[in-house]
Amino acid sequence: MAELIKPKRKLKIILGDLRHTVGGKSIVIMPVGIGYIASYARAQLGAENLDFNLFVEPDAMIEEIKRTNPDIVAVSNYCWNAELSGLILKIAKETNPNIICIAGGPDFPLKDERRQKYLQDRSQMDFYAYQEGEMSFANLVGKIMEGGDLADLKREPHEGMASIDPLTGELVAGQPYPRMKNLDNIPSPYLSGLMEKWFDGHYAPSLETARGCPFTCTFCEAAASWYTPVSYFSSSRMEQELGFIAERMAQYPNVLLAIHDSNFGMYKRDEELAQILRALQDKYEWPNAFEVTTGKGNYDRILDIMAVLKNKMTMSTSVQSLNPDTLKIIERRNPPPDKLASIVAEIKRRGISTVSEIILPLPLETKESFFAGFRTLLNAKIDQILPFTTMLFKGTDIASNESRQKYAMESKFRLLPRQFGEYSGHKCFEIEEVCIATNTMSFEEYLECRGFSLIATILSNDQFDVIPRHLNELGIDIYDFNIYVWDLVRSGETKISDLYLDYLKETREELWDSSQALIEYYTNEDNYRKLLFGETGDNKLRKYRTKAFLEQSEAMTELAYTAIRQMLGEKTDQEIINSLSAAEKWVIATRHIGNNINNASHDEISTELYLPYDVSAWYNATTNTSLLTTYSKSVHYKIYSNKKHIMQMMEDGKRLFGNNISFTVGKLLINFSVKSFWCKTELATEGC
Repeated sequence: MAELIKPKRKLKIILGDLRHTVGGKSIVIMPVGIGYIASYARAQLGAENLDFNLFVEPDAMIEEIKRTNPDIVAVSNYCWNAELSGLILKIAKETNPNIICIAGGPDFPLKDERRQKYLQDRSQMDFYAYQEGEMSFANLVGKIMEGGDLADLKREPHEGMASIDPLTGELVAGQPYPRMKNLDNIPSPYLSGLMEKWFDGHYAPSLETARGCPFTCTFCEAAASWYTPVSYFSSSRMEQELGFIAERMAQYPNVLLAIHDSNFGMYKRDEELAQILRALQDKYEWPNAFEVTTGKGNYDRILDIMAVLKNKMTMSTSVQSLNPDTLKIIERRNPPPDKLASIVAEIKRRGISTVSEIILPLPLETKESFFAGFRTLLNAKIDQILPFTTMLFKGTDIASNESRQKYAMESKFRLLPRQFGEYSGHKCFEIEEVCIATNTMSFEEYLECRGFSLIATILSNDQFDVIPRHLNELGIDIYDFNIYVWDLVRSGETKISDLYLDYLKETREELWDSSQALIEYYTNEDNYRKLLFGETGDNKLRKYRTKAFLEQSEAMTELAYTAIRQMLGEKTDQEIINSLSAAEKWVIATRHIGNNINNASHDEISTELYLPYDVSAWYNATTNTSLLTTYSKSVHYKIYSNKKHIMQMMEDGKRLFGNNISFTVGKLLINFSVKSFWCKTELATEGC
């Protein structure tokens, strides 16, 4: 029986940018992508002809589908929600086979033969928007408004859309739409009211100021040639939109602003946007944190923009690899090591935190080249080094059969962190394929690199920023220090060793030979409960780094100072040993963030600390090159936590991410410095 599209003047359309929330909210940004889709369609086809309803929560969207029997259900399709989106469309088809189901987004293969299989395996998807979605979606909806037979519509090629011919089972793919040059043609979903229901402090505003990326990194979905030209929203549009947002977010000072540009800060017009944002910061005291990827060039401009924004934005100095052979293959260009070091030095001089990402194992990367790259980053004094496992995204060159075969890339499957749930009786799991070995790096070497990365990532965090000060004064190489601490931990004789071994154990156990094996395991009720209770299914590096801060802060501090003393040897001057002991006590007393968070709701209590060195003055004298030993004098500190600030941070964090303390703190530390949870130190002699 033919599927009929009933001609209507006003179509009921439900759009979803869906997120799992059972394990806590990992994704808290407002769904601006589907907002752009709806805004553009209303502008092109008439708001009076289209009735849109937008959702992020799966259960609410399912209820609306069953209640209203819409004409169209459309969903975004990313690696973190692809299975959930597919399930929602399946439920829509079960509700009414005549509902037209559309998906769109980057989690879609590049090659036609793989696209065909993808859609054949997902018969609930009538159409797939495979590049920019606004024009292709509006065009298709216009055709649907004309009425007719759905099967006929699926047999016709539509620009920017792919479908399966119901008769032949073959792929039908229309030509791609030309890129939209003037993004102002997309009316603002904020100003039109489409995003209003998310201004409740539970979600972070998000937007694009530009689209496109001139770089061609093969591991990235933004590297496709069609996405190379960069187009912009006008500054006047952004000023109006950002002002509207800031006015509503002033009551939520710790909720971030997400900017989805591929290279924010790299272009001259970004200087105008920075001035607009700064005016909002001055007027509304928001935004105070940003989720943003800064540009891979024009670093001086990015630095200037960050200064305008009160240093609230972290600069990405990501390299992905520092192996020249690997960089050629992935088509990545990094600044030379000496240039990288000078960039980082200037960033730090301005008091701005630095972050660098590395990916392993990439083609031709070896264990030796990985450790050499880590040495370069540590010597460049990067604040946070974040290692990622190579993810084989569907729309990337690195995931192609050619790359897999050429570099003998061995892959496994794992659950995306906390991306699971149960909806209408169906358990749903988001699964990613990752590379865990190549012809130049074995799986055991991969695990070694991951193990070292955990220790180095903990030590490179602001929580232990006093350690590099000591190393610099004492002439100890920071890379050698990290290796030394790692060796101590691996010996099994430290208080941190169990945490390290648990991390490696979970890193092994998170990997599966097939997605089906993973699904079968977690579908079992006992194993599913482990996910519900947070025993497994989280990002391993974030989980164990946060555990180190919350539960093992004192032990980690003791380990770091033990390593320094052992590396100095027995001939060290006793005054240096005494000064290190004083600094160790000061760090333990001021930076036990687990205690500070747990006690934040209690009455203000200060503690006292007596030391033979003024460690606080030494630490805060950032322009002073004097050694700690020159601060020899008896001091009496009063130490107290900023309970009001910590309680506000945790309150905002729980509203965004849920009630699991470890998960919430781990997420907060992505965009806020751990210093927000430290105690304050004042000299008792100053009357405090």
